[in-house]
Amino acid sequence: MSAKPEVSPVALVVPCYNERGRLDVSRFGDAAEKSDLHILFVDDGSSDGTGEFLERQLAGNPRLSVLRCASNRGKAAAVREGMLALLERCPQADWLGFWDADLSSPLNEVARMLKFHVLEGAGFDAIWASRVMRAGSEVERPGRRHLFGRMFATASGLLLGVRAYDTQCGAKLFRRGAVFEIFGQPFISRWIFDVEIYCRMGHDRILEYPVKEWRDVPGSKVKITREMFRVGCDLLRIRRTYGPRSGAGTV
Repeated sequence: MSAKPEVSPVALVVPCYNERGRLDVSRFGDAAEKSDLHILFVDDGSSDGTGEFLERQLAGNPRLSVLRCASNRGKAAAVREGMLALLERCPQADWLGFWDADLSSPLNEVARMLKFHVLEGAGFDAIWASRVMRAGSEVERPGRRHLFGRMFATASGLLLGVRAYDTQCGAKLFRRGAVFEIFGQPFISRWIFDVEIYCRMGHDRILEYPVKEWRDVPGSKVKITREMFRVGCDLLRIRRTYGPRSGAGTV
């Protein structure tokens, strides 16, 4: 009987902007204790006291820490700053990643992602959670958001050759050795930077993991109808910078 694969140490960035009212710090703390995670909350210039709240809640907890940004610059900048900070703060972590503050996907998915990576051959530099609605999974996503997600996947596939089913799920892990290459330079887009990461890495280095659990949590800062025009403009800007990649469009 083969030995059970060991789970590599993991450190996560959790970007936060005005999350004071729905940030469940105790869930992060429990998961970090059980799974040997280090979690760095990055407060992206919140105006609702999120930063102060986190500093009070995390005082004395060696597994949870906070990095406060002076102003709001968007999720892309917050994640990038946090990932680069983790390179210095967590030298023991083999995998670094980012996770949504609302815990729409629970942190027990981290271990599942790493085990899935081992089963798939362990030759990838990134593991991306993907919200595939399939038998045996618990993916609860409003129809409107699911439709917008498929429209976005189709557009990014046609314009950029992106072959990933779901680039926008906020649960991603990266092998430590690839982090500076991916996050060293600023991103063009404040929100759809995940597509830029895909363009920087290429399809063959990314493994998509179909999540076991994902539930939509009310209170998202991204409003679909308001963002559609900006998303389209950002896709065109990304195409001008990186060019279309080879590969079929995604549907």
